[in-house]
Amino acid sequence: MTLPAQLRVLEVVQGLGKGGRTTRFTDTVSGLRLQGVFVLPLCLSKPVDWIDINNLQVIERKEGLSCRLIFKISTLIKLNNINLVHAHCESSQLYAGIASFINNVKVVGTCHRSSLARYQPNLVNKLIRFFVSEYVAVSHDRLSLLTNNLNFPKNSSHVVHGGTYINEAPSKELIEQTRKSLAIPNTQITLLSVGHLGHIKGHQDTIAALKSIIQTTPNVHLYIAGDGTYEEKQTLMTQITNLKLQKNITLLGQINNVKEWLCACDIFVQPSIEEAFGLVFIEAGAQAKPVISTNVGGIKEIIIDKETGFLIAPSSITELSHALKTLIADPIEQRKLGFQGYIRVKEQFSINAMVQKYIKIFIEN
Repeated sequence: MTLPAQLRVLEVVQGLGKGGRTTRFTDTVSGLRLQGVFVLPLCLSKPVDWIDINNLQVIERKEGLSCRLIFKISTLIKLNNINLVHAHCESSQLYAGIASFINNVKVVGTCHRSSLARYQPNLVNKLIRFFVSEYVAVSHDRLSLLTNNLNFPKNSSHVVHGGTYINEAPSKELIEQTRKSLAIPNTQITLLSVGHLGHIKGHQDTIAALKSIIQTTPNVHLYIAGDGTYEEKQTLMTQITNLKLQKNITLLGQINNVKEWLCACDIFVQPSIEEAFGLVFIEAGAQAKPVISTNVGGIKEIIIDKETGFLIAPSSITELSHALKTLIADPIEQRKLGFQGYIRVKEQFSINAMVQKYIKIFIEN
């Protein structure tokens, strides 16, 4: 795709904390730059310490409507000759939208939210509809919410799935080395979940399902990576204690080596109650791991039931237990589904595919 030489993009995000939005924002910035696009990244709050984005601008948003913030974004647009603004989530779209309107600059907005409450009519969403030119949903499921619930125009609404970096599928030798480095026994059947500890990620259902599984397969161990509030963590720890699963479950906390854990595990399991897209599911596929999850939100656009993993109903411990038992009992099927998932991710969910779709929206609409 030929790029206009004058394309200069301001990428705006309201926060860079833990989660898929931060990964997508970072990958979008780096991916556009690799394509030769001038990109100025802007965050409207202080990012977490480990964020490393070249030339990242930070303007901290205060509570309430901030004319100062609008003025500062407008100044960035003028000083850097920005001619397209790409804003992620509501606050960024509202403030960057007003600043862009003042400067007669087009705005593309990407909507990431998992919470269904974010897709209900309100004043902010009405203003976004006025100021934003093109709308991007992270899945077809979320696109339907934008066009049906919020009445965003269909001819200006698009789907851009998230992407991940894809190398060769991990070899048996690499898996063994990685398991050794993480102190995972060779005889252990390793389950992995990666997501914050809130109820929406479904960890409580995986823990409940594990109780019946260890009665016949005691060498199963579940690792849960992610952070949460003190209350969320205590809720899971209490459940683990009450079910006497302390020897079979480890809460890893927030980790910075997710790729290694995905390489080392046998099965990735995360029965989310709701999910806008679920970047971690394509990251699991990139490591050739079978996935067990729920048929909600954007997950069903990533996982093909009985081809790359299993899709079950949310909050169904019975279905989750059955899916886990089926895969645990059949290592050959594990590898088959995992490899098919790898092929699907390689063909459909690369960083380059995501960036090319964005560029097309930027220059053709």
